[in-house]
Amino acid sequence: MDTPPPPLVKRLRDHVRLAAACAFSAVAVLWAVLCVKLTAADMAPALVCGDGGCPRGLGTLVLWAVAAGLAAGGLWWSVVKGRAYRSAGGWTAAVALALVALWPGWLGFSWLRGPHMDLFSYQAPGSSAVGKPLGSWAGPPATRIVVRAGADGVTGYDGEGRRGWSLRVPAGGAVCAMSADSPSGTGLLTFATVLDGCGGRLVAVDVTSGKQLWTMNIPHLVGRPAAGGSLAVTATADAVVAYDLATGADRWRSPLPAGASAMEVAAGPDRVLLLARTGEGVELLALDARTGGVAWRHPMPVGYESPRIVSASPAAAVADGRLMVFDEAGRPRAEPEAPYVPTTGEADWLVAGDVLYASVPEREERELLAAFSLKDGRHLWTRAFDQDWRVRALAADRYGRIAVVTEGGYTHLWHLAPGTGKPTGEPTVLRGLRLGESFALYGRTFLNLDDDGRLPPIFDVAPTIGW
Repeated sequence: MDTPPPPLVKRLRDHVRLAAACAFSAVAVLWAVLCVKLTAADMAPALVCGDGGCPRGLGTLVLWAVAAGLAAGGLWWSVVKGRAYRSAGGWTAAVALALVALWPGWLGFSWLRGPHMDLFSYQAPGSSAVGKPLGSWAGPPATRIVVRAGADGVTGYDGEGRRGWSLRVPAGGAVCAMSADSPSGTGLLTFATVLDGCGGRLVAVDVTSGKQLWTMNIPHLVGRPAAGGSLAVTATADAVVAYDLATGADRWRSPLPAGASAMEVAAGPDRVLLLARTGEGVELLALDARTGGVAWRHPMPVGYESPRIVSASPAAAVADGRLMVFDEAGRPRAEPEAPYVPTTGEADWLVAGDVLYASVPEREERELLAAFSLKDGRHLWTRAFDQDWRVRALAADRYGRIAVVTEGGYTHLWHLAPGTGKPTGEPTVLRGLRLGESFALYGRTFLNLDDDGRLPPIFDVAPTIGW
């Protein structure tokens, strides 16, 4: 006598248990494999979590894998006990569902791991200026041009990371210094000349095309030139001289105080700042941007580190580890309880709008990012970066956020709201990038500024595809 078939409800229940067992098994295996991958391939060389050395999401993923494995074990026990595995149709549906379940399992892993980026494209080492790197510029946003300057030449790269133009120096010459900024798409370089050595010629360069706009022979240049507003400004052994940034026409010449030697100049739309060593010590002098006349001068406190100019407009400098902001009459304002701001070593600054962003030490254990108002010198906020201990680079992106590259067990790219310093999203892990000791960041483009010629001079990153 034939055994009657089980009721429809029981058969459906058996199919559901079998399908769930297969789905949980597939997801558990996937997560276990990903745990092994994170541990073997992504974890720091010591294979020990701690001090930022544990891949993001690994701990939670292990718990998820264990939970999925336990659920799969319980379901399989129920399947075997109830003999719910005897239907060929049930097996077909269960295997299909297990394959479908791998997709939400992968999405869960991606959510735990967070955003990652790795190398997208790069220039081969030695394909650009290989002398001592001096710095970098960025062209107007629409051009996406970035420029890397070295002692033996300057190279501009287009938006796809390819060499757009090159500016070489004659045999026996050298690029000595470059302006920190390139307002209106014009940057300044000083070149060595045969008669005057390093820094005898001032050259204005169009950042987009690499064309030399004008050249001026100026004996005894001191330090690096400054471009700001409509002026090209540089210091010599006995004066500060200003030229029209677009044409090179003479604007004015302001003699240094008797016995003074220039240390640094900065130019802005309204004024030029000169940091000079005089018989009274170190002084900050403000010159009128139209005439070069001295508007005011102020003695600067000198501690363990030398003072540095932060901005010409607004007028601001760091001296003795504190930000000093000056009003129109040269009266300083400083916040005595503000964090200490270093001016030597690997200090990284960014001036965006009327705010200074600076990496500051915390009890010699790690670096934080602090923001200061250049209007009144107030300390606005300070941001720590989880377990990362070093700030590597700062930049302002096209969305108005502050981009920060930090280093700990891993290298992260953060984007912060400028007003509060709060992250606008989860930090991105930069995977497998060979970053030198010095580099600049422009969007997703990194410019290497190390002396090591083995590293690519420029490379781009893109979101990681796959695991």
